[in-house]
Amino acid sequence: MADTRTLKQVQRSIATRRFFQTSGLTVVIYLVAIAYFSPILYMFLSGFKTEFQAVSPRIFFTPTLETFRKVLGDPSMWGFLRNSLFQVVVGTGLSLALGIPAAFGLIFGRFKKKNTNENIFVWFITTILLPPVAVLIPLYTWFQTFGLNKTPFGLLLAYVGFHVPIVVWMLHSFFEDVPIEIIEAAQIDGCTPVQQMVRIAVPLVRTGIISAGLLVAVFIWNEFFLAFNLTSIETATLPVYLSRFREQQGMFVAQLSASSTIAVLPAIILGWMTQKALVKGLTLGAVKG
Repeated sequence: MADTRTLKQVQRSIATRRFFQTSGLTVVIYLVAIAYFSPILYMFLSGFKTEFQAVSPRIFFTPTLETFRKVLGDPSMWGFLRNSLFQVVVGTGLSLALGIPAAFGLIFGRFKKKNTNENIFVWFITTILLPPVAVLIPLYTWFQTFGLNKTPFGLLLAYVGFHVPIVVWMLHSFFEDVPIEIIEAAQIDGCTPVQQMVRIAVPLVRTGIISAGLLVAVFIWNEFFLAFNLTSIETATLPVYLSRFREQQGMFVAQLSASSTIAVLPAIILGWMTQKALVKGLTLGAVKG
């Protein structure tokens, strides 16, 4: 009996210690999550305040829709929002349309010169590392000279150029996982390279394409530096509109918070709806056997 009680006491002690360790780790995780999410929560709540209430923060306040009505009633805001949606939809589509064939060609294409595939892929990777500020001056000069700042297609050209390498980089590892025997069997059956890509490879890497498209869409939606420097009032995107609330007279905190809440909602909703595909795509392409 003594040995049995001792064993039970040891087991109870281990279970108690494991419970406190798990509970402590859970509390720490929740505290970190709350601290990380608190700025977004503060921004969301500030959108329901007046400018006076937002300048002098209070824990308890009477919510009002006055600020949201003021922001949504601004006709110019809808123009900026329309420009952002155009850049996201068309920019993401073009980036995928160019990046998918490029990644497929780098894996299954054959060049006369040895190591050409690897050299081109390294070039794509180095392009990703290039900061936009490094090419701002020539881009700004070309945009001013050819009037590209007055058309949405100018900024679209820059976005596609910066994000195609990201698509190629992400899809490269996914296409590497496609068995070469399947592609060779399709060649024997008479499939052209385009048919091999569209009918064979693309369905197999669908998850990776979704992940790459989501990342590019979020990057374009949040991009500010190029949009601020390479657009005019007619072609600027939503992040440029948000910068207007900081003026010489001060910062309109409530209006900025309401506008920022509207700006982040599409990205949050899209990420929430596609989080499983995004996580699966990123993890599948992250580890190579």
